[in-house]
Amino acid sequence: MTAHQKTENIRNQIIEAANRVLYRKGFNLMSFSDIAAESLVPRGNINYHFKTKDQILKAVIDLRLGKVKHMLDGWNEQILSPQDRLHRYVQITRNESLNISKYGCPIGSLNNELGKIQPELKAVTIRQLDMFKSWLIEQFQEFVPQQNAEDLTLHLLTLSQGMSAMAYIYGDPSLIAKEADKADDWILSLSGG
Repeated sequence: MTAHQKTENIRNQIIEAANRVLYRKGFNLMSFSDIAAESLVPRGNINYHFKTKDQILKAVIDLRLGKVKHMLDGWNEQILSPQDRLHRYVQITRNESLNISKYGCPIGSLNNELGKIQPELKAVTIRQLDMFKSWLIEQFQEFVPQQNAEDLTLHLLTLSQGMSAMAYIYGDPSLIAKEADKADDWILSLSGG
């Protein structure tokens, strides 16, 4: 392994660890020490790669965007029907219901936190939601072209963020199962089924 590869591996290790800490603690409570403990990378090495928490946040958002793009591209290739892809989107919340009931939605909770006192950082984090929004619009345009895809998308995003918020507030993952079923029923109703 070259020195450059080793440096990149350490940087990626830091970003992955920061992603986990960011989700559990939020941006303002996350510290360099937390990231060092999670990544097993000495704090001085973290400071070498990232001078500020803002830089870490931007790297984490880039990581998340890359993962989301890879996931959505995979769904586009593997799931033939836009209706089935929409149902697969709803399934994300079901799959993550335990984490969501403990920490909230990783996208929604971070945007809520930063939107209150750090709007310049919220502009960085909202890119995650925008990626899902663009993809959902494409699905609705293909699934029900006669309807307003942006309105349908905003409704589905509101449903998913709402069920996530309520599951977190009450610490109850079963709320997600019930509400996700209703979201699936709504998607099905759009096709007249």
